[in-house]
Amino acid sequence: MNPKTTYSACYMCTANCPITIVSQGERILSIDHPACVRAQAMVEQRESPQRLTSPLLRESAHDAWREASWEEVLPAAAGKLLEVRDTHGPEAVVFAVGYTKEVRPYLLRLARQFGSPHYVTESSCCFSAGFVAATVTLGKEYEYFLAPARRRYPQTRCRLVWSNNPVESQLPFETHHLLVDAADIPTIVVDPRRTNLAEVATIHLRLRPGTDGALALGMAHVIFAENLQDQQFLDRYAHGVDRYQQHISEYTPERTSAITGIPRDTIVRAARLYGSSHPAQVTISANATTHHSGGFQAHRAILLLAAACGNLDIDGGNRPWSNRFRERSIASNANGRATAAPLGAKEFPLFVKHYGEAQGMLLANAIESGQVRAVCSIGMNLMMWPNSRRLERALRSLELFTTCDFFPNPTVDVATVFFPAATHLERQALITAGDGRVQYRPAVVAPRGAAKGDTELIFALARHLGFAEQFWNGDIYASYDERLETAGLRFADVPKDGSRLDVAVADAPERAYVMNGFGTPTGKVEFVSTQLEDAGHDGLPTFSEPSWSPHSSPEIARDYPLILTSGGRSRNYTNSQGRLLETLRAREPDARLQMHPADAAARNVRDGDCIEITSPVGSIAMKAWVTDIVPQGVVHAFHGWAGHNVNELIPDIGLDPISGFPPFKSSLCEVRPTTAD
Repeated sequence: MNPKTTYSACYMCTANCPITIVSQGERILSIDHPACVRAQAMVEQRESPQRLTSPLLRESAHDAWREASWEEVLPAAAGKLLEVRDTHGPEAVVFAVGYTKEVRPYLLRLARQFGSPHYVTESSCCFSAGFVAATVTLGKEYEYFLAPARRRYPQTRCRLVWSNNPVESQLPFETHHLLVDAADIPTIVVDPRRTNLAEVATIHLRLRPGTDGALALGMAHVIFAENLQDQQFLDRYAHGVDRYQQHISEYTPERTSAITGIPRDTIVRAARLYGSSHPAQVTISANATTHHSGGFQAHRAILLLAAACGNLDIDGGNRPWSNRFRERSIASNANGRATAAPLGAKEFPLFVKHYGEAQGMLLANAIESGQVRAVCSIGMNLMMWPNSRRLERALRSLELFTTCDFFPNPTVDVATVFFPAATHLERQALITAGDGRVQYRPAVVAPRGAAKGDTELIFALARHLGFAEQFWNGDIYASYDERLETAGLRFADVPKDGSRLDVAVADAPERAYVMNGFGTPTGKVEFVSTQLEDAGHDGLPTFSEPSWSPHSSPEIARDYPLILTSGGRSRNYTNSQGRLLETLRAREPDARLQMHPADAAARNVRDGDCIEITSPVGSIAMKAWVTDIVPQGVVHAFHGWAGHNVNELIPDIGLDPISGFPPFKSSLCEVRPTTAD
């Protein structure tokens, strides 16, 4: 048999980089993607002896697993789902998905057809709060305010990079344009840690975790005090500026310095640099700024810096873009209609309204109260929840919990039905999630064992639930055509060589707001949000101390004096994926906590020591990485490690009152040496 060349897309992270694969029969001979070590672990992911390739079944999460066939597990899962629906109503079932993103439209359609209002993704604590903050502040056309990370403008005169470390999180790592351009473009980096980009930045604003909102308001104070704002833009296109100016008058450089820990003069210098450079660009990671108990309003405060200086919808600044492709369009064609409200609709109505999903951070509450009796999940990762042990206990009590994955993990440990997943080398997919691009990834080799592609799984489960007709009678290509209709495309139009087809609405004439206004209730940038006020929140971008901090909870800080932040990226892993792959584990074998030398010395901790990290909700073991990358008084834990899960330390109370997001980035803990590993 001659070797075969296949043009595809990598899915070891969500970048979906085009790759070239050479195979012979069922063997992968080579993968051409030299820039990323994760791509080189694709074959190992497929062939790992630890991989689960057979369906598994058990009566409860406390019983032993037994191998089963698809002919047994699909009717068993479907039968239990229908039993729960008939007994407790469709609102007693949650449909949840993490990876893969490519099948989300199908699971959402299944949830709607079933009649459940509870469709949950990892967006319950990912970028969605930033999405909603941009929508209520600037309008729907700015929902993807993160666009500067993917666009490079020669006109940019200054970059304000807020909580974003592309050298570890985005290809091409060391040659990422933000890092390369810092040699020529004045760059301000906001980050508690001294990241690779911070080391080459013009100014590094090393703030106390959880004080982003105060810093943004303090910078705005300087900008307005020194008349660096774009007053002409504000007079015509902004709502609530007078109240906003009164609000920021309280955030003097001195007060802002006292809150954030950044020297006064450094704050002033950064505000002047950004305010006097035009056009300037804010590059922001919504996965960091919103992971605080007051993160939603902090994110708004940062967005408003761009508006205040007239840097919206101009080349070199922050241009809006929107995805012509509407990933959820096929769900609206489902016949089922949910009559109950999604989780979080009462507590976090703006999040549910604008993002269109249930707020999964309330899942443990819903299970414990008996509201939810079954969860049907694909690639769900319970480790992403704060106070993860509580959710683990709740999931064990369900009448049915299905999951689909490659390897044993904490989620599989508490499931009652396991579906073995085909890897992305083994399954085809239409990739459309979120970035304004469409790609097709063909299957290169057959699935190992009884593994099945996620799309095929959902279609099969739909058939057993009685929804075959609503799922195109199993015709996946017909589903592709319907999904692509909103972009004016058909599957035949999508490249088959792994390349991306850009369907984002971009490169329109600048300053479209002159003709169209902004997509807010007032038609203007809302410095005072009318939607927030209508929902009972402060319309101004207010700063609030983290729910657990030395200032807001000194009684907790007495026993847990260190500020805990988490979630910094590693180029070796994508969130919790890859820890069982020897190629990647050899590069980064241990779960580690970054700790300042002074804090380590005070606790008799040396670099590489085993340590116990405790908080009021849990304790875990990690290894110490003693380094001044973190400031004194702050520790940073890398996330995604089963058995060493930092989210077991994070409280699931004190959630952001608007988004429901947990405080992954600003909590409290203590560290001590231990012999445990």
